[in-house]
Amino acid sequence: GNIVALLHSFFSNLPQEWLESSHTVIKHLRPVTSVAMLRIAFRILGPLLPRLAFARPLFMKTLALLFNVLGDVFGKNSQASPHVPASEIGDIIDFVHHAVMYEGQGGPVQSTSKPKVEILTLCGKLLDLLRPDVQHLLSHLKTDPTSSIYAATHPKLAQQHPS
Repeated sequence: GNIVALLHSFFSNLPQEWLESSHTVIKHLRPVTSVAMLRIAFRILGPLLPRLAFARPLFMKTLALLFNVLGDVFGKNSQASPHVPASEIGDIIDFVHHAVMYEGQGGPVQSTSKPKVEILTLCGKLLDLLRPDVQHLLSHLKTDPTSSIYAATHPKLAQQHPS
């Protein structure tokens, strides 16, 4: 806990252009083989996401890394043992959803917040790494209007997939 707090304090005070190095810490933790280590990875990078919302490439890279770490434990080919039910990570699922909405809004989430198409596209690709029970919990973060309320009500996506 103290090390995570120290890292968070350190990263919080770094200039934006130096934040990319924060990924190195997580890469050294991989492969993540337990929910406890998954939570540590999210606690390290999670607080940075609001700062990264205005630097789209770095936000997308960080979100992809978090999905890959999620895949270490809940992936289709995960070596994690024992098999952990997806219900164990409801808080992490909520966090991913909130981060995507925060970036889409460009700030604090509002009732009218919508994710950006590029982020939905990235999430859709990364969801394929995960087990079906975890995919189901994040299915609203796809570009498929039949499974995502965000895609179904997004002007760009609605034009691409007419009913």
